[in-house]
Amino acid sequence: MENEEIPDQLQQVIRVAQGFYSRKDRAHDFEHALRVREWGKKLALEEGADVTVIELAALLHDIGRSGTVEKTHAESSASLAVNILHKTGYAEDIILRVKEAIVSHSREAGHEPNTLEAKILYDADKLDFVGAIGLGRLFTLAGVEGWPLVGENSCETFYQEKICGYQKHLFTKAAMVYFKPMFLYMEGFWQELNAERLKISLSGQASSV
Repeated sequence: MENEEIPDQLQQVIRVAQGFYSRKDRAHDFEHALRVREWGKKLALEEGADVTVIELAALLHDIGRSGTVEKTHAESSASLAVNILHKTGYAEDIILRVKEAIVSHSREAGHEPNTLEAKILYDADKLDFVGAIGLGRLFTLAGVEGWPLVGENSCETFYQEKICGYQKHLFTKAAMVYFKPMFLYMEGFWQELNAERLKISLSGQASSV
């Protein structure tokens, strides 16, 4: 955000968002929101979408994590976002489009992205879970959840069951272009990790003979 003149309304949203994210786990912190914002802006420019809607949705998309139990984190985030944007004076049309994007950035409750902005937010959020940053976030989340590296309910199973599936559900061509090389980086990591584990296992068997 260096050398970028930020409108007062957006500055207010950023300040409020920072307060919410300070209470979240480090895999879903304010830095994550800023990265999703940058991915979203990049995709918006390439796909011809409304940058304002995507920028606001990205900044607020995870503020409802650890919220009310009767809502998904996406639904909770969307409700909070509506209140914040009303208070900061955004137009009703923008607020409704931001709400739609946030609600459907996760498939937890069966919501599907229908607008271009919603599709871009979904894709931008997934792009932040691949590559080197994606691995860092995965291991950070594992520390919060208490997951082992491999085995049942582990980093490896989350990668296989969630992250590997993202490539089948990306909505924009631009996102797929960015996703592929970062996903290959992660694939290489897991191949190397399993190769090293196999070497250790084999050397242990040899020494016990």
